[in-house]
Amino acid sequence: MEITIGTRGSKLALYQAEKVAEELKKIGIESKIKIIKTTGDKVQNKKISDIGIGVFTKELDIALLNNNIDIAVHSLKDIPTIWNKNLDYVVLKRDGYKDLLIYREIKDNLTIGTSSIRRRAFLKLIYPNAKFKLLRGNVDTRLKKLKSGEYDAIVLSEVSIKRLNIELDFDYIPLPILPAPAQGVIAIAYKKDNQTIKNILQKINHKKTYLECLAERTALNVFGSGCSVPFGAYGEYRDGYLHLKVGVANDEYKELEDKIKCSLDDINKAKELGRRLGEMLRE
Repeated sequence: MEITIGTRGSKLALYQAEKVAEELKKIGIESKIKIIKTTGDKVQNKKISDIGIGVFTKELDIALLNNNIDIAVHSLKDIPTIWNKNLDYVVLKRDGYKDLLIYREIKDNLTIGTSSIRRRAFLKLIYPNAKFKLLRGNVDTRLKKLKSGEYDAIVLSEVSIKRLNIELDFDYIPLPILPAPAQGVIAIAYKKDNQTIKNILQKINHKKTYLECLAERTALNVFGSGCSVPFGAYGEYRDGYLHLKVGVANDEYKELEDKIKCSLDDINKAKELGRRLGEMLRE
């Protein structure tokens, strides 16, 4: 059996698709990669929140529903929390979640490049005199714009640097801010009614990461879904407990943290924790 993997065409997206292909090969499944361009790839001059929901996933999901591909590889943070009812996903192990501030210089009124409302809101609390300027494009493009002097600093996820094996020519610092829910996680989408594909993917699903992200994404959904929300969350399963921290940055910063005892298979407990913290933070 050969599985067709749908993916975006950026270097980072192709890395993720190839990583999925490697995991499938470990369990004896061959695959091929098919590149599909999304709205988010085509529109580069607007904030993601201004384009719409699912800008990096919609075209891939349509191809999946139309049986043009067998699975679609996404960054899980790009999948809307309210999603197509005919699709589901599994995840690979999270291998990083932090945001990095990569800079030419740090000064009082530095210009920071980012397209993320969350990063902008959280960073405003750390650098109150900073100016923010829209930054879109792949990782290489963003670094080139920093080098050209368009920005004093930009924000990238640590996992993007790691996956592309980039040696930075700039100084950087890990930011003490909560990540986007499910940041750094590769998701593999499939049709719910395709039992054969589902059975295969369950063999490579990383249960710990899945449980953590389920709590994070549930909290986001309850608080207020979408890229327009300056909301961060991070879950961690350890010692038989699922720990969750959520925060929102508006004029001030509010953060909540709690835990719940559960097993790795107890998705209802993960949802319960996410729902509770999302509601408390919203109130």
